[in-house]
Amino acid sequence: MNKLDEIFNSEQAEIAKLAQAFEWITGQHIEHGEQEIELFRAMQDKQGLVKEQIKLSTIKYVRGVFNDCYQRATGRRAWDE
Repeated sequence: MNKLDEIFNSEQAEIAKLAQAFEWITGQHIEHGEQEIELFRAMQDKQGLVKEQIKLSTIKYVRGVFNDCYQRATGRRAWDE
């Protein structure tokens, strides 16, 4: 069973499942993006580096927006950042 199946088959409330799945998926993208940034730095690829930094910043911003909306809906943060 993969991580998303594990999350969505759990006994948590649906909104908690949504938050956990969103955090896990975007966390995977952030982890991959950080590895890509290291690679672009090592290769001295400034264009690739800037594109990846923009992508990573966008994902982090969207996570913040989701977390704020989750807090307004539930009264608590979806996760700590």
